Amino acid sequence: MSPEAKKHIQQFHKEIRSSRILDNLTLGEIERMGDHVRFDDFIKGADILSEGNTYQGLWLILDGTCKVIKRCGDQENVLATLEPGTVFGEMSFFECVPHSASVRAETNVKTLCLTREEFEALRTSCGTVNEKIAINLVKLISERLRRMDGWTCELIETDGSTQQHQEWHDFRARLYSDIFD
Repeated sequence: MSPEAKKHIQQFHKEIRSSRILDNLTLGEIERMGDHVRFDDFIKGADILSEGNTYQGLWLILDGTCKVIKRCGDQENVLATLEPGTVFGEMSFFECVPHSASVRAETNVKTLCLTREEFEALRTSCGTVNEKIAINLVKLISERLRRMDGWTCELIETDGSTQQHQEWHDFRARLYSDIFD
């Protein structure tokens, strides 16, 4: 592991250990991962990910905060605020598709980034780390989908018409139909 990576891992030990994406990794596994990640700094206002662009990477916020922003016409909608320990980039990590939203630095931000290429290299050098990260990603995406599902149901129940209820149920049927096809 490079001296710089070792320094960052020691400096941001708490944030790295608290991240759900690195759950169940030993300190030794995290250190072995150090050769496969990079540490990036972003100034306040910088777009780390841009909606519509394609880049396969997972970012872990070590310091600072970010906003997840989705464009709707000419308007930007803030979907979430991300704090240290939070991971983003998971939506396009396994499938090379354009980002569905932008992630913008709300303050100066330091991140740990694992690119898709380095994730694959990690499989060769330390397969258990690769497997644990993949399992943690599945859990993270599953939890986020469950929360979005609950939020959407609440929104429809409180503000929805009968037509919106039917549209929601039709959408869910289409969303999950490929699981069994």
